[in-house]
Amino acid sequence: LIGWWGHDFKTRFLMENKLQLSEGINGFRLSNPPILLVCALQASLEVFGQTTMKALRRKSVLLTGYLEYLIKHYYNEDKTNPEKPFVKIITPSHIEERGCQLTLSFSLPIKSVFKELEKRGVACDMREPNALRIAPVPLYNSFHDVHRFIEILGSAITSSKQTANNTALSGSY
Repeated sequence: LIGWWGHDFKTRFLMENKLQLSEGINGFRLSNPPILLVCALQASLEVFGQTTMKALRRKSVLLTGYLEYLIKHYYNEDKTNPEKPFVKIITPSHIEERGCQLTLSFSLPIKSVFKELEKRGVACDMREPNALRIAPVPLYNSFHDVHRFIEILGSAITSSKQTANNTALSGSY
C-alpha cells in the first residue's frame, strides 16, 4: 500500500521501536514540545512582557551596587581587628564588566559559611577553595532581599567562626 504521503504503510505505521534522528542540529528539534514546558515558557513571556531589558538592567545595576556597598561596609577587612572575619569582592567593580553576580572570597573556611547560608535558605554557588557567587536577580529579588541577605551573611559568618573556634579548641587537647 502506498499512501498519498509517499511512504508505504509498513514504513509509516509499523516502524521499528528505535529513534531515528535527523543529522545535524535538526536532530534536536521537537515538533511538539511537552505541555509543561510550554506553560512555563508562556508564563515567563508574560512576565517579560511587563518590563523591558533596559529596566531590568537598571534594577540589576542598582541591586548589585547596593549589595557591593553593604558587603564593603559591614564585612571589609579591619586591620585594627585581625580576628574579625572579612569578605572580599573579587568580581570587577566596574558595572560594565559584570552582571548581577558578585564573587565573594572569605577569610573563613568556605564550606562552613556555605553550609550556614544553605541552612538559612540562601541559594548561592560555592567555588573552591574559598569563593561564593551571589546574584541578586532583578526579575525577582528586591532591595529588601539584599538587606536580608547581608543580615543572614552576618549570622552565617558568626556561626562559621564559632564552629572553627570550637574545632580548634577540641583539637588542642
